[in-house]
Amino acid sequence: MLRAGVLGRGLAPHRLARYNRLPLHRLAPHRRYSSQAGDAAAEPANVRNIGIIAHIDAGKTTTTERMLHYAGFTRRMGSVDAGDTVMDFLPAERERGITIQSAAITFGWKGAQIHVIDTPGHVDFTVEVERAVRVLDGAVAIVDAVAGVQAQTQTVWRQAARYGVPRVVFINKMDRAGADWPRAVADVERRLRARALVLVEPEIEKPAAAQYSNAELRCWLDAVSMERVAFDLAADASGATVTRHALAPGTPAYARAAAARARLVDALAAVDAPIVDAFLAADGDAARVPAADVRAAVRRATCASQACPVLLGAAARNVGVQPLLDAVVDYLPSPAEVQPPAGVATGDSAALVAFAFKVLVDAQRGPMVFVRVYAGALEPRMALVNASQGVGERAARLLQMYGGEPQPIARIGAGHIGVVLGLRHTRTGDTLLGARHASLAGARPAAARERSVLHELREGPAAAAPVGLRLHGIRVPAPVFFCAVEPETPSDERPVAAALAALLLEDPSLHVTHDRETGQTLLSGMGELHLDVVRDRLRRDLRVNAAFGPMRVTYREMAARPAAAAHDYAREIVGRPARAGVGVAVEPCDVDENVVEFAEPRALAAAGNAALAADAPQRAEVLAAVGDGVRSALLGGPLLGFPVVRTRVRVTSVAYYDGESTAAAFRACARQAVLQALATARTALLEPLARIAVECPAAGVGAVLADLSGARSGRVLALDDADAGAKLVSAEVPLSAMLGYSSRLRSLTAGAGSFSLQVVGFGPMTQQQQDQVVKESRGY
Repeated sequence: MLRAGVLGRGLAPHRLARYNRLPLHRLAPHRRYSSQAGDAAAEPANVRNIGIIAHIDAGKTTTTERMLHYAGFTRRMGSVDAGDTVMDFLPAERERGITIQSAAITFGWKGAQIHVIDTPGHVDFTVEVERAVRVLDGAVAIVDAVAGVQAQTQTVWRQAARYGVPRVVFINKMDRAGADWPRAVADVERRLRARALVLVEPEIEKPAAAQYSNAELRCWLDAVSMERVAFDLAADASGATVTRHALAPGTPAYARAAAARARLVDALAAVDAPIVDAFLAADGDAARVPAADVRAAVRRATCASQACPVLLGAAARNVGVQPLLDAVVDYLPSPAEVQPPAGVATGDSAALVAFAFKVLVDAQRGPMVFVRVYAGALEPRMALVNASQGVGERAARLLQMYGGEPQPIARIGAGHIGVVLGLRHTRTGDTLLGARHASLAGARPAAARERSVLHELREGPAAAAPVGLRLHGIRVPAPVFFCAVEPETPSDERPVAAALAALLLEDPSLHVTHDRETGQTLLSGMGELHLDVVRDRLRRDLRVNAAFGPMRVTYREMAARPAAAAHDYAREIVGRPARAGVGVAVEPCDVDENVVEFAEPRALAAAGNAALAADAPQRAEVLAAVGDGVRSALLGGPLLGFPVVRTRVRVTSVAYYDGESTAAAFRACARQAVLQALATARTALLEPLARIAVECPAAGVGAVLADLSGARSGRVLALDDADAGAKLVSAEVPLSAMLGYSSRLRSLTAGAGSFSLQVVGFGPMTQQQQDQVVKESRGY
């Protein structure tokens, strides 16, 4: 058990690094050989901030490795299977062969400076995608040519759409047996609801699901330039040699490219008026429309998020990556073309506005804060104001990340992404302003209190006093799995506390809470894999001795029936009386969020020597404090301490005592009144429900369906065809039934099945199920 006294001492974020004993992993074989990358000072018009997004195993990291090699960044291409990639540098990433955390890198391509963020594809690490797309101007969505658009592809696509990020689609793995590019393009249009602009096609048309040989993959047709693009894999297996030749009219290749150009112009005509004029000027012959006009139309449609270019390739075979890089430069917007956030002034004399979207804790350097600069410029030793926290900061040094290898730079200009050292109180989602920003006129940043992250979790966060302009933050989903974590010996308490605090600073989707009834410290995350990775990092990377309890899911509580309660608060604090009275009524409601209501003004006059009339000057302050107390009580229900949802709370009476009632007294009184009412109402548990997509061979679909609908109490929603010989099962299942499902699915399908899931909400439980959960949680 972690003692509160240990957790509360001397663990402020800027001191966490001394407990993180491993530095960021340096990759000696991978060095920057290209001179095009430069530092973060290029003109915004020549910058591209892009992310690589996709479902797990679609080929994101493999594609990024080819980009780095062709740009001259690396001498050789890393391999996910060999565990020597630049972007996946964590030991856990290399062992598992998946991306766990987003990684940034910068390189040059054809006069442009490209900042790339490679993101995870597993649903457990969705928050890494969320904070990446929050600061990007464009994205490359990779689709598996065999599997088509998969569940997590749809999730990351929606995330990018929510932030208005233009996208280019790269249909990868065209070399695989079962690759079907017409179906993959149709999938993009149907499942992603996107207007696909197919820019390239294989020169040889193959039957559906037929495999392309090396020779057949070497030549592609560019529908924009009407050229044959040849990848000379025989002379250069790395795929670095790419040649372009104009197609001769009258040849089969020209006819195939002309048909592709006609489809492209037709798709563009639906969203771009200038291309229609160019088409008419060419006497209705799409093949005669100048390539520059087609390219400009594709760029306009892409930057406006009205359509998305689609390219094809096979990154593992070193085919198609250079045209993809060309498309990034040609079709995705620069920071200069993107509308700045509301309230941000741009221009040469603009004051600094930056957004912190990621934090890493390094042993030698301390917290490394990843920022996107929207206006002004960030320089070393610059005085800053954290507008979200209302505290002053100072940038010590600036870095640019190359996977796991940082390099010092002199400046981070507008439109660029970089890393800042020396920020002691900045966390993910905070806004950083220059000390002379106009919105700070008259504001005085407060001195930050030295409190640990875990101390804030136990005692409540320090009251932030935001100042000035603040950009909208990052949406972090609520955790759905948790387990208990305890130090193995009393001497391990402080290292475990510091390690957990460091992980919380890095990962906003990770939560640590303290169960006051059992004395346990509970670690909550997004899924089994997420918590499994955290356990590995604590034990191996951070080298702390901790014991972990079994994996469990998080539930919610709701009022089972209407109830009412009134509480009178009367205490003496530091020799001064503090009094308040609050009456509340609770009842279940149909909406997922809680509803807090106040009675009419005249009904809020209760016992005491003063009434809270509608025009009383203290009324607003009192009701705000009461509302804070009500919401505080709903954070943990009386049954098992899970958050309370779907509950309406009505404040029926408030007693105000002149000279004795304070805001703190009303907060405490309201909290106790709500807890008493919930105890009377006897809260019921709600369990999380997950929507699951299982892909398996047709021979194993019967066993999968029987397992989902039987042992796991699931509800099958659909059974569809996937690729050749496979089936896709969609179902809704209680999340608790999915614990250990990976092993079970391998057993049912002889290792050929895979699945993805997403939590979609909470549903009621039977009384027998609830009693079982309560018994398992309490131990009696």
